[in-house]
Amino acid sequence: NRQYRYNFFYDNCATRARKIVERNIEGKVCYDSCLLYPSLRASLKHYTATHPWADFGISFLIASEADRPASFSDLLYAPGEMQIAFQTASICSGDSLSPLVKSSGDILSFPDSPTASSLDKNHPKNKIIDCVFASMSLLLALNLLLMFFERKKRKKCFPIDIFLYLIAGLSGLLLCYLALCSQHPAVHHNWLILWLQPLHLCYAIALCFPAFRKSKIAPAYAQINSLLCLLMIIAAIIVPQHIHPACWPLVAIFVLRSLAYVPPKSY
Repeated sequence: NRQYRYNFFYDNCATRARKIVERNIEGKVCYDSCLLYPSLRASLKHYTATHPWADFGISFLIASEADRPASFSDLLYAPGEMQIAFQTASICSGDSLSPLVKSSGDILSFPDSPTASSLDKNHPKNKIIDCVFASMSLLLALNLLLMFFERKKRKKCFPIDIFLYLIAGLSGLLLCYLALCSQHPAVHHNWLILWLQPLHLCYAIALCFPAFRKSKIAPAYAQINSLLCLLMIIAAIIVPQHIHPACWPLVAIFVLRSLAYVPPKSY
């Protein structure tokens, strides 16, 4: 138990402790298996309730596997959930039942950290979506304003596109690395890759050269990417992966940047 390959959901400090107790108890541990959350992602959102940007980042990295229906034992990866499970569990030995935990107490208390008593379905939600979604919506509004001036002057602002595709390419590189190389669970089938691809890095670099900007490849690539963005929107309706609402203004920015492409002859 001192050294092992850490697995965020299925083999961590909480699951190890649970398995050690279950293996060394005389009888069987019977849990009051009441599911508080339908999926691993829903469980994670409880812990990120006071950290909206962390919630956005985790939602970005966690793939569709985290949206599958979770069993009771799956949800015990979280120490808070396991504490509740132990407090309500019983030791079943033949026809006799005895409580697994006779008494409980806090060794160390941290006032700002979530405690077992706060882990319930009615935990107050704070403005996770409002904060991040408002920020991304502001970026979308600024992009619309930029497009207005681009149309008026008949000139495209390529530095904006270079920056957008650079960030998207780096994000896609991270998602591909997690999907192909990482041994962590729930990061392998991420449909955001339809929108965020490593190829965007090459496109961002190519846009730095005026000759490429004037070629037919530049607008064609942007338009193909907009089609992939639309495909991701359709996929979000069909596939079982929760997409953070703050992603949609960003997707809209990429679609609009391609639709606002001014023909090379106007430059």
